[in-house]
Amino acid sequence: MIAYCRNASDGGALADAVADAATFHDLGKLDSEIQQAFHKGRGAALPWDHIDAGVAHLRSCGASMAAWLVRAHHAPGLPSKPIHFSDKRDRRLRGRRRDDEDPARHQEQIARTDRFLPAMLTEHEAALGRHQPARGKALHGLPLRLALSCLVDADHAEAATFDTGWTTPEAPKPRWPERLAALDAYVAGLEDRGGERDELRRAFYDACRHGGPDAALVACEGPVGIGKTTAVTAYLLKRAIATGARRLIVVAPFTAILAQTAERLREALVLPDERDRPDMIAAEHHHCADFADLSSRGLATLWSAPIILTTAVQFFETLSSNAPSALRKLHALSGSVVFLDEAHAALPTPLWPQNWRWLRELAENWSCSFVFASGSLARFWEVDDIVGEARLTLPELVPSNLVEPLRRAEAARVAYVARGRFDGPGPLSDAVAAEPGPRLLIMNTVQSAAVMARRMRQDGHDVLHLSTALCPRDRDVILGQVKERLNDKGQATERRDDKDRTDWTLVATSLVEAGVDLSFRTPFRERFATSSLIQVGGRANRHSEADEAAVVHDFILSFTEGLKKHPAAAAPAEVLASLFKEKKFEEIIDPAALVTDAMRRELRKQGKGADNPLLAAEHGHCYPEVAKLGRVIDADTRLVVVDPSLRDRIVAHEKISSRELLAGSVQIWSKKIALLGLEPIPGRQDIYWWPHAYDPAFLGYMEGALFLEKVSEGEALVI
Repeated sequence: MIAYCRNASDGGALADAVADAATFHDLGKLDSEIQQAFHKGRGAALPWDHIDAGVAHLRSCGASMAAWLVRAHHAPGLPSKPIHFSDKRDRRLRGRRRDDEDPARHQEQIARTDRFLPAMLTEHEAALGRHQPARGKALHGLPLRLALSCLVDADHAEAATFDTGWTTPEAPKPRWPERLAALDAYVAGLEDRGGERDELRRAFYDACRHGGPDAALVACEGPVGIGKTTAVTAYLLKRAIATGARRLIVVAPFTAILAQTAERLREALVLPDERDRPDMIAAEHHHCADFADLSSRGLATLWSAPIILTTAVQFFETLSSNAPSALRKLHALSGSVVFLDEAHAALPTPLWPQNWRWLRELAENWSCSFVFASGSLARFWEVDDIVGEARLTLPELVPSNLVEPLRRAEAARVAYVARGRFDGPGPLSDAVAAEPGPRLLIMNTVQSAAVMARRMRQDGHDVLHLSTALCPRDRDVILGQVKERLNDKGQATERRDDKDRTDWTLVATSLVEAGVDLSFRTPFRERFATSSLIQVGGRANRHSEADEAAVVHDFILSFTEGLKKHPAAAAPAEVLASLFKEKKFEEIIDPAALVTDAMRRELRKQGKGADNPLLAAEHGHCYPEVAKLGRVIDADTRLVVVDPSLRDRIVAHEKISSRELLAGSVQIWSKKIALLGLEPIPGRQDIYWWPHAYDPAFLGYMEGALFLEKVSEGEALVI
């Protein structure tokens, strides 16, 4: 990692700090009473906190950063500087590791360490020789996290080797020139339909492959269906060769996008002599990932494979974390080229000010390169209300000679219209069914999607339903049915003589809105954000397979008969309405400019001030608060098992992997747990059981939830 640090003095300071911390992090284990505990076995409880001795010695030597690393190398991790160095508490990293313990316990620990420290140092020197720590101030923020990552990774790997014999798997070589040649061959072999869109796609790939800006931070505003995955990958592989990058990291907001991208990259970039281990070359790090063996899992979770695919939640929450287990992989990020796919949906707006500063620091000081890509990319880095003094103008990956042709092609591919208000499920059902299929109807809430799917089926229409009311395993089945109906390439068929094949509707939530390679004839989108509407345009006529533009229908609702309003929709929906009123969608649009304008308007409408709590917490080195405020998904939900056989296995205390658990469960808002009469599974207070009706093929848990709502409103009786 140090080799990728562009600031020589910082790199030297980090190297010294990690070496000093590694030397003295276990010094406290030489306490005689801790040694007695070790003789009882590996699982014995230690009577004293061993980290305090290393901190005490390093602080006395003036090795401030190494002292921080030793203090943080076990949970709960990096502490808060204001707490430890305030006049009121003034512990200076000393004491026991958990700050909420009784102050008397901290003082007891400090007194014991001070009493026996000379003897422990004598034993340490006798065993390892004399080591003089380097004096120096602590480097805070991202450098401190990177240094801690190095220490923790080495410590955990050594412990695993001692306990089980496990060794860190050796990562395959990057082989970037060979992979770039393989990508060229893959793209050359793709189907050519002979239209203007394929010509533009080839031109875009060639521009990224042979040109592109020489910059560490780049935007890519190419529209959907233009081949961003392959083109951006070609650009980043070329940059990896030029910069000597260690790995390519693909970050996306949804696991469905990652799984789709992983399949494509394995087909394109895995070399012939690697075909027996594709998941060790392009390793997915998310909860739905399967692993062929432990080595593959290690390469993914430690971010050490040459190509890593991970979620935006995992990526950005690692940057903000203070926990050793989460930070263990962070040092692998230095010297990487990073593809932020569907970047418009990567983070809530309030998290961008600090995360943007971290990304800039990684680019400027740690040899990283980033491409921010989306068909509805908001140029947040140009919005003063978001990034303040960190404002930049990023070079664009789409060459200027392709901008206008691409926009004209987009105008020919898709159009946007505002349909106005529908007074309940019935009128909306009729309006959707009247348009040519296959149709996509996206609703703002899980309940509204279920209500509309049920209503359209009751009205005699052919309907599929896809939302988080279904557990991941059942969602995968339905998504497979959707792709099969569209066809094996996810495209709407245009056979006019076979109306039955096209006369159907998928009712869904926003989970199919971005990045998924599906193409419908007619989408409807309940009004929400401007970026959401443009993204839905990417699920229509995706490859210009229709002769005329697909129409995306924006609409609003009267919330009757079970339809529910989304609490966050008001401001962005109002902005979108104003853009329609100003006829912004009646011209050849610049999606990035439109979405950025909408973002500015939403911020003003919501009254977002310049003060940013995450920014302030990081500036003050309040690391636990940074981790808390930096959570990408701060939803207060509970895990609810919907699979009876899975529940029985949990009750029987069988060993169940996290993937198995998530595959048969859903997430439900905590405030609804009592309302729905849900109770924890015996012996697992953090996991609940769904005792009501669950339909794995259609409505999921909303089958029972909608019935319970009827009961509560007096429309049905439980007998």
